[in-house]
Amino acid sequence: MNSDNDLKKYIESQLESEYTKIITVKDTKKSKVYVYEHNISGNKIIVRYSKNRNDDVFRELRKIRNANIVKIYEVCDDDKYIISIEEYIDGRNLSEIIDKGSMNKKSAYKYVTRLCDALNVIHSIGVIHRDIKPENILITKDDNAVLIDFSIARKISIKNSSDTDNLGTIGYAAPEQYGISQSGTETDIYSLGVLLNIMITGKHPAVSLPKGPVKRIIRKATSTQISERYKNVKKIKKELNFLSLFHL
Repeated sequence: MNSDNDLKKYIESQLESEYTKIITVKDTKKSKVYVYEHNISGNKIIVRYSKNRNDDVFRELRKIRNANIVKIYEVCDDDKYIISIEEYIDGRNLSEIIDKGSMNKKSAYKYVTRLCDALNVIHSIGVIHRDIKPENILITKDDNAVLIDFSIARKISIKNSSDTDNLGTIGYAAPEQYGISQSGTETDIYSLGVLLNIMITGKHPAVSLPKGPVKRIIRKATSTQISERYKNVKKIKKELNFLSLFHL
């Protein structure tokens, strides 16, 4: 292909001739997400259209193959959208599991350490997700946690004092995502801490914290002061593995 326009035409022709759209997952002004099924093999793919033009992020993610990160097969764009062809993951959304009630600490630790592996990979290439929440995590049939939906992910910037766009999900978004300062890897760590707390207690850490040593981990991860949070997810994974080993 000589250009993104050629690639887009090729992708659209393949979708039209070889696939059938079977599910509309999302259809808003900012993004559209569909499930397509191959007419012969029955294999499914996700086709995502996003108006948040983080093309550079998706092109970096396309190079990654990691069990805890959704695979990006192809990326192109047009005047309105960045278009990504992604892996279809047959599993349950973490939000569905949490809605049934808080989970035991062992399961929560397991899923969060898997997410630590995912974040460690994207952070190492200078990408932050910025929307860690149950709806963006799928639990596969073999009980693995997979991070999806990089629509508002961005490359880490050292040029600006604050984010250009205030994006994120209320409750999970770190304070700096509301224009206070520049988001970075600690931003994802904040959201991860909130997620861990909600998985265990069903509540935001500002409302209730779990008993035991995990309380300290959550408090540190969700500090309103960026400088007081963990600097990387490797430390969180190590500490949670220790707690899991001793059933704490």
